[in-house]
Amino acid sequence: MSTAFGLLPRLPACTRGVQRCYITAATKHSQTERHSSLLPETWILSDSNPNIDLRTAKVADALGLPVAIKRIVAQPKSPLGRSFAGLRSLFGASPAGRLRYVEDASTQRLPRFVIAGSNRALPGLLEVIKQTGGRSMSVFLGLPRTKLAQIGALVLSRLDQMRLRSLGPARANLDNAVSTLLPLSGLSTAAAPISTLKPVVAVCIGTGFEAAGFQLLSSDVDRLAEGLLQLPPSYIRIVLDAEPYRGLRSIIESRLIRRLRERSVDTNGAEHPPMEIEVIDYAQAGQPPLTGVLASATHIIATADNIPTVSMAASLQRPVYIAGMERTADLLREYYYVLDTKNLVRRFYPLGSRYSYMVAPEINGTVDELSAIRDHEPWSHYDTQRDLDTVAAFIKDRYVELNS
Repeated sequence: MSTAFGLLPRLPACTRGVQRCYITAATKHSQTERHSSLLPETWILSDSNPNIDLRTAKVADALGLPVAIKRIVAQPKSPLGRSFAGLRSLFGASPAGRLRYVEDASTQRLPRFVIAGSNRALPGLLEVIKQTGGRSMSVFLGLPRTKLAQIGALVLSRLDQMRLRSLGPARANLDNAVSTLLPLSGLSTAAAPISTLKPVVAVCIGTGFEAAGFQLLSSDVDRLAEGLLQLPPSYIRIVLDAEPYRGLRSIIESRLIRRLRERSVDTNGAEHPPMEIEVIDYAQAGQPPLTGVLASATHIIATADNIPTVSMAASLQRPVYIAGMERTADLLREYYYVLDTKNLVRRFYPLGSRYSYMVAPEINGTVDELSAIRDHEPWSHYDTQRDLDTVAAFIKDRYVELNS
């Protein structure tokens, strides 16, 4: 008897049905063995950013398996340091039976699902994919800095989709991607109660740069300060990102914080007394969680680069106003147009700002005091639970598809 592909003897025609059954049984046994070699749990690859961990944890919980948080091995921040680390990974010896980029992880005990929410955690995610031969279902929130086909499931926002679409239709129509309008926030849809009678305004300043079409300039900080001077008496909390764009922190301290704390005159010539403000700087230890800061606010102002905060504010059903929205360009301008059309965000342009008196007479109804270019219509409620259910169902279906 001859052999077919060197695997099984070629049987006579009358017994080929038996051969097919044998092959099917062997295949099923192999698939069962592959599944059983993975731990029935979900790993979260954490880079110690609590806001990202909040998002990945929410997705992990939705998958319905026990969750383990795994810290990633810190990588050098400088390009030269990363180059040396890459050389060590190529030529250095790995710890026997241990993962190189994930702390306290064995190559013999790998999970069924593994989730990363930042490019800092990407080396660990790719390492798990390599060690399991792609059997672990890898999930990445956002656009990774690697080949998109390497990831089992990509969870993208509408802005991520727009970025891919700008590269060509083939990049936008991915079988391994699911998208939501806003990035997943990790927060509940239900509005948290506001426990204060005095208006509390959270001014959330991001890194200062968004590649899709915005960079926060000193002139934007000046306009933000001018706008805050026009607010009715409020308690203002200025929230600074842990890693602002180069030179931004000093600009904010000198042209925003100092100006609000001193008696000043606005561009209309009106004099304003010092304002009651609190600064929360996430570059410093011991700061309150951002989720609590946003939940205790009556209004949230976010700079145009700070999309994660926009998502969290919409999830908490808080009014969110975008500072610098009028200066966005390209894809980011289109994205904010979509969000504004759905009444999820508004441009920060408070009543009393320069030239706002020219706009107010054209508005029918009550003017929104923090966005004087439009009337105060009801805000839309963003259903974050529906997004989460859609994402979890897609990930489970992809796992079944890739392991069937």
